[in-house]
Amino acid sequence: MPKVSEMIVSKYLRKEDLEDDLILTIKDVSLETMPGDGDERRWVLVFRELPKGLVLNTTTIRVLEKSHGSDSDDWTGKKIVLYIDEGVTFKGQVVGGLRLRPHKSKATGKPVTAAPKAIVPEFDDIIP
Repeated sequence: MPKVSEMIVSKYLRKEDLEDDLILTIKDVSLETMPGDGDERRWVLVFRELPKGLVLNTTTIRVLEKSHGSDSDDWTGKKIVLYIDEGVTFKGQVVGGLRLRPHKSKATGKPVTAAPKAIVPEFDDIIP
């Protein structure tokens, strides 16, 4: 017999959809009307690797802004890590939920953002 959480099909990502952290590439950000919420419209992050999008909240928007800039058009093509945070609260209850963090390259440990700038060679010449 399936669990109730397996019986409810959602167009959007839920914590039940994840088993491990995922490194994902942002494909698009779109404004969508939420099902069952009347006319409420929310921003949704769409990924290249997944069929479902992530409904953004204030926290996830601020994480994206801090790591990839304030213009959401610049987020396309950037990588993020999607993970489950068991400490997420909703209406005073700890329910767990999905969170984002910047993806860090293994070589530098820094968040992956734009392509690196061209390296300008240093000159060892002494100017007389």
